Amino acid sequence: MTSTQAQGRFVSIDASIFDHRLCLDPYPLLEPLYQDPSILGFHSEGMNFCIRYEDCRALIAAHQSVAREPLVTEENTAREAEYARKYPHRAWHFQHGLCDLGTKALFNRFLLEHLDAIDWSGMAPAFERLGRPGRHDDFLDDIELLPLKLMLEAWGFEADDERVRGLHRAGVALNKSFDNFQNETLIAEGDRGLAYSDQYFFDQYHAPAAGTLLADFATQVRQQGLDPAHAVSILVAFGNGLTNTLSISTAFALRNILRYPAAVQCLRDRPELLQRESVILEFLRRDNHVKSLSRQVHAPFTLRGLPLEPGDALSIFYPGVNLDPTHWDRPTELDFSRAFNRDNHAIFGGSRYACIGSRLAMRYFRSILASMLRDLPSGARLIEEDIETDSSWLTERIITRLPFDVP
Repeated sequence: MTSTQAQGRFVSIDASIFDHRLCLDPYPLLEPLYQDPSILGFHSEGMNFCIRYEDCRALIAAHQSVAREPLVTEENTAREAEYARKYPHRAWHFQHGLCDLGTKALFNRFLLEHLDAIDWSGMAPAFERLGRPGRHDDFLDDIELLPLKLMLEAWGFEADDERVRGLHRAGVALNKSFDNFQNETLIAEGDRGLAYSDQYFFDQYHAPAAGTLLADFATQVRQQGLDPAHAVSILVAFGNGLTNTLSISTAFALRNILRYPAAVQCLRDRPELLQRESVILEFLRRDNHVKSLSRQVHAPFTLRGLPLEPGDALSIFYPGVNLDPTHWDRPTELDFSRAFNRDNHAIFGGSRYACIGSRLAMRYFRSILASMLRDLPSGARLIEEDIETDSSWLTERIITRLPFDVP
């Protein structure tokens, strides 16, 4: 029994972490837990999940004691060595190589140029079909590859349909393998996926087309004396994030436009409101793609009176954090008057683990929300009972089918 279990601060709920309900509507399951301040979160599948905003912030701030990396122990070292032998691309170095701060800072600077190079008009055909009368079951298929293709083309990568689809499959396999250390099939598929991505980005990085952002990035890495391996790792992470983050969050944004027509009417009446960062953040607060991210205890640490020891593990359940009624008023509602600042939300993580693509995400969502509100008739109706999900991913929240009717 770990120290977290011994304290009794994590309680069981009537759902597994992989339950469809926790993917789509976790609040009814979590609401009773918020009412007892001694409860930190819920226990499921042998894991403990924190659901409160303040606890999330405390864990993020304590990155010197609590980290994504596993604790270096004889057992973990042996397990990592075994993984590296069986799945050489799935080893821990990829996941944490992107934390190199020098490479991350340089990449962030290039992301700003990248934003200005994206041809957002390439998204128009996918969204124009939203207005066609009848039942729509396959809209998500139209946008599945779109974000990845647009972003890669803006960097100057070779991004023909075959390569983009291969990268998408690779990213899906990799994300499904994260944190599923006991599922050998998922780990093997993730390893093959990462091998594909590694090879693609390695080849592109070392032979970029002249005059592209990618060529400029490679030149700057060399001039600043940074490790090219870190540069390739961060490109792999970037591509992997595009595979899922943007297209998945697009599905949740569309669902909320359909679920809350009265709330979004103000955006239809005044589309200029989409220029406000708070509007985009409110969509992401209400629902985004991240389900949970794990934290490993490296040094003694106390979380709201709960002593944690090296070897303990916690996960931040972001849907719970973003719906915490002790932090957010009317948490299940879309409220575009909320005031967000850098210290009152954890939508993009924080500290060492802040999302490197947050600026890109904000620009992307501003564009796609404008397209949705322009092309989707206000009378469209969500067919809630027919939504399908793939909730088997521990890290992600996935809507695979989002049916709706257009009058």
